[in-house]
Parts: sequence; C-alpha cells; structure tokens
Amino acid sequence: MAILRTYAEVQELDPTEVEQRLIDACNAGEPCELGPDVPTEPSPERTIRADILRYLILGGCKDCPVDGRGVDLSGGYITGMLDLGYAIAKGATQLTNCFFDGQFYAIQTHFEMLSLFGSTLKGFTAQGAQIKGNVFLRSITTAATVALNGTTIGGQLACNGAQLNATKGKALNAQGAQIKGSVFLRNVTATATVGLNSATIGGQLACEGAKLNATEGQALNVQGAQINGHVLLRSMTATATLDLNGVNIDGQLSCFGAQITTAGDYAIAAPNARISGGVFLHPRVQKAKDRVETPFHATGELRFNGATLGGVYAQQVTLVATSSGQTLSLGGATVNGAVRLDGCTSTGEILLAGSRISGRLTCERIKIGNDQGHAFNGQAMRVEHSFVWKKVEHTSGGVSLNGAHVAELNDDPENWPKTDDLFLDGFTYDRIKGTVSTSPARMGWLENGSFFNREFRPQPYFQYAKFLRETGHDGEARRVLENAEGLLRQDRRRRWRDPRDTPGLNDLQWHWKKLVAWADEYSIDPSLKWVIGYGHAPFRVIHTMTSLIGLCWILTAITWHLGQFAPNSAVIQMSQGWETVQDHDNPAKIWSETGGGGADWESFSAFAYAMDVVIPIINFGQTEAWAPSTTRGCWGWWLWWTKWFFGLAGWIVTALGAAAITGIIRRE
Repeated sequence: MAILRTYAEVQELDPTEVEQRLIDACNAGEPCELGPDVPTEPSPERTIRADILRYLILGGCKDCPVDGRGVDLSGGYITGMLDLGYAIAKGATQLTNCFFDGQFYAIQTHFEMLSLFGSTLKGFTAQGAQIKGNVFLRSITTAATVALNGTTIGGQLACNGAQLNATKGKALNAQGAQIKGSVFLRNVTATATVGLNSATIGGQLACEGAKLNATEGQALNVQGAQINGHVLLRSMTATATLDLNGVNIDGQLSCFGAQITTAGDYAIAAPNARISGGVFLHPRVQKAKDRVETPFHATGELRFNGATLGGVYAQQVTLVATSSGQTLSLGGATVNGAVRLDGCTSTGEILLAGSRISGRLTCERIKIGNDQGHAFNGQAMRVEHSFVWKKVEHTSGGVSLNGAHVAELNDDPENWPKTDDLFLDGFTYDRIKGTVSTSPARMGWLENGSFFNREFRPQPYFQYAKFLRETGHDGEARRVLENAEGLLRQDRRRRWRDPRDTPGLNDLQWHWKKLVAWADEYSIDPSLKWVIGYGHAPFRVIHTMTSLIGLCWILTAITWHLGQFAPNSAVIQMSQGWETVQDHDNPAKIWSETGGGGADWESFSAFAYAMDVVIPIINFGQTEAWAPSTTRGCWGWWLWWTKWFFGLAGWIVTALGAAAITGIIRRE
C-alpha cells in the first residue's frame, strides 16, 4: 500500500475517471454516488483504490484540499487494504454501500464521524480509535471481527441490521470501549460472540430482534460493563450464553419475547450484576390489535446469584434447565422490589436461597417440576412483604422454605406439595392473610412440611401456634400443638422400632425398646391424647371424667334395678330383717324402703355411687354402704369387677388432669 501525501503523488498513479470524480466531490464538499447498491465485483464505474481513498479521508493536501465536510462515498468498490492507523481524518468519513476487498484498519485513528452504512467488509479493526461523533455500522456485512476495543465514541454506536459473520473469535469486539451515547444492535445477526465487556455506555444497549448464533463461547458478553440506560433484548434469539457477570445497568434488563437456547449451563449469566431498573421476562406482543404474543423462553439457567436487582418480573415464561439443574437462580441476591412469577413453567429448580426481597414474592398460576432435586428452593430467603403462593401446579421435586422468613404468607394451603416434597423447618412469618384456621388443608400443610429424611421437625407447628396465639386464636393454637406432640411421640416410637435408628443395641435391648414403643402406642399415648391433649387441653379431663361417671352410672342403675345389690355389711346380711326380704326380686330396694333397719341405712343413689367409684377425692358413702352382689346375676358380677377399672381409671384421669392444670406436664 502506497502512502500518498501530495497531489503530485496522486497524479503519478493516473487516477481513473471515477477516482477523479471522487476527488472533485471531496474538494467541493459534495457526496459522490457511484451506485445505489453494494457492488459485487470491480468495474471501471465503481472501483476506487484504497490509497487514493486514504489520501482523501486524511484531508488531501494544500494543492488538493478536502472540504471540511469530509468524504461521502456511496456504492464504491474499494481495492486493496485501507489503513488509517494513527491518522486523523478530516471531517466526516461516510462510506455507504461500499465493498472492501481488503482489510480496513483504523487503529488509534481520530474521526469526526464514521459511517459504513450498508458496506461489505472482510473485517474492520479500529482499536483505540477516537470518534467525536457517531459510528454508524448499520446493515454492514463482515466476514471477520469488527474490532472496536478501547475505542472512544462521543455519540452512538449503531449496528442495526448488521451481518457479523466472523467464523472465529468475536463477531464484534468492543471491550473497554467508551461510548457516550447508546449502542444499537437491533436485528443484528452474529455467528460469534458480540463482546462489550468492560465497556461504558452512556445510553441504552438495544438488541431487539438480534440473532446471536455463536457456536462457542458466549452469544453476548457485557461482563463488567457500565450501562447508564436500559438493556433491551426484546425478541432476541441466542444460541449461547448472555454473559452479564458483574454488569452495572442503571435501567432495566428487558427480555420481552426473547428466545435463548444453549447447550451449556447458563442462558443468562449475571452473578453479582447490578440492575437498578429490574429484570423483565414477559411475552412480546407482536400485533397489538390481535394480541399475538411470543413468550420468553430459556433453555439454560437464568443466573443472578449475588446480584442487586430492582425487581424480577416473569410472566408466561418457559424455563428449561440444562446441566446446572436450575432454571432461575437468585441465590444470595438483593432485590429492591418485587419478584413476580406469573403463569410461568419451570422444568428445573427455581433457586431463591439466601435472597433478600424488599417487595412481594408472587408465585401464581405457575407450573413447577424437577425430577432431579428441588423444584422451588427458598431456603433462608427473606421477604419483607407478602409471599403469594396460589394456583401452583406442582409435578415433581421438593419445595423448600427451610429457614426462610416472610412478612406475610398469602397462600392456598391445598396448592402445596404433599409428603416428602415440602420442607418448612425454620420457616417463619409475621402474619397469614385470609381466614386463619386448623382446617384439614392447613394441618396437612404443616404435617407434610415437618418431615425430613423420615424425621419429624416440629418447628412449623410451633410457628403456626405462635401466630395463632398472637392473633387471639388460643384454642386453635392448642390443637396445633397437640397434633405436634402426637407426631413427636409417633416419630419417637418409629425410631425405637427401627434398628437403623438405634445402632449398637443387642437383641434384648432392641426388643425391650419395641415393647416400650408398643406400650406407649396402645396405652400411654392414647391416655395422654384423649384425656388431656398431651397437656395442651387440660380441661378435656372433665369430658373424660364425665364419660366414666356416666358409664358407671348406667351400669350401677341397671344392676340396682335388677336387684343385684346388697348392703356392704356382714352384720346386716345376717340380720333377720335382711333374711325376710330374700324372696323378693329386689331385696335391697325392699329392705331399704320397708324398715327393719333398712330405713335408717344409707339411701342408695346410682349417680352418687358412680361418683364414689370414679372420683377418688370425693366420698358420698355409697361404696361403704352398698356393693354389687356377685351371686345374684351377671350384672352384679360385672359391676363388681368393672368398679376396679373405673376406680383405677378415675385415679389416672384425676392425676393427669391435676398435672396438666398445674403445669407438671409441659404444655410449651
């Protein structure tokens, strides 16, 4: 390539007619239009040598000065390498619909404005270049990298409709670029990485409709970039990761209708990013009149671990996990707004573990499932507003809220997973919206979420009981705690019976534990449950005692009516008065009513007799005066023996009631 410095050197090259036409146009400050489209082959009417073009871009010389407007060429076929390295262009450089058959270098070049609109290039290298105004690369076609790394652009970088067909490396490399305006990559097609990592963009980054078809590496790399406006990925398609690691976005990350499919781990990798305006994953309405929508779809994880986000809003999205197993990951993220998952489908794990959400967390009309682990993981998350869980369809995988805290729980209890898929150990909340109850659905929610690896964890019951007490529902709280105690005892018996949970025991010790478990299940446990509700319903003892007295009263009344009672005194039974009534059907009744000593004896009362038998601390004198006869019939025989059962049961019930009321049996 010859470097031309004087007009005489240009004349020595014998400029062609079309080249002279270009020279004259540049001298006059007028555009030079050689054709309406991009030439595909050299021709006398279109061909411009790169040496002459360089001479004109740099301003010509004093004998052939270029007007301050610069070079404005359309439809030229540029032959040879165009090297503007370390030079200063005069005026605007506009090369529209041109074909470059050699490389175009502009390393450390200074431009007022640069436009390659519609041109076809083998490659374009402008490392470290400084452009005071805009850079227009709209609708260009390149076969190699467009290198803008380290450039400074005082205006916008517009690449709308560009065809970036690099087969290796990067399709666009703007690493570390300083761009005061916006970057437009709308409807760009790229076969390799589009790199803006560590760049500073004063406006927005607009990639609507872009097709990023990288076969390796990332489709888009803005790692560590500073973007002062929005990042618009609407209707984009990508076949590799969008790398936003550590990016700072002062606006929104808008992915309406984007389609991201990657064979790697991540569809969007944005750990430690800061996105002040929030993340939007909504359908893109293509025709407002007919409401034709293209939903957001991602095959690969949307990873925002450790990020600071203004919110996350996902509506009617489809998320499919790949090798990472996760679909949406906000682990350890800080969300200064709401997280809304509405109408979404997730095949993989939604990870919110350790996140901090200052707004509402909404999971509504979503379908979740994961055959390999958790479907929803909210362990140790903190939600400062409501946690909404409604109309959720769960197909597989665990839902874990272990250690999480939310200000308000707003849920449909029947929408939660069943046993083995729900984990609520350590989950706390300040309030529950809606009707507070101990309905089967709510109690099922508690029970299903209180087991981990077959072991019962009572904390969910204690938390719900605490909330019930704080809201004035003491009765419901006691019922919840009673159920928890029953499950605790059931879990203890299971461990006693399972040799896997009692290692190191010999056969005798193990069989003894099984015997104790059997006694607890069929004797001790029912007594504690039905008599005093494991200490949480101490006044239930009144019902039990009433039942015992009533049953004993009925047996006593029948036995007395059938004449199978006798005075409880050997002296009376040998007396003449007693002997004279033995032929009657009910001698005790006749004797006590007709005199002969019976009139002065203790009057019989079936109810008082039952009270005497059952209640150990009360003495009406009935059991001392009367006794059922074992020789006068079966009812007397049965009452004789069952009164010992009633007496023992009365002692046990009384003791349990006293212990529960006085607090000897723990209620908390």
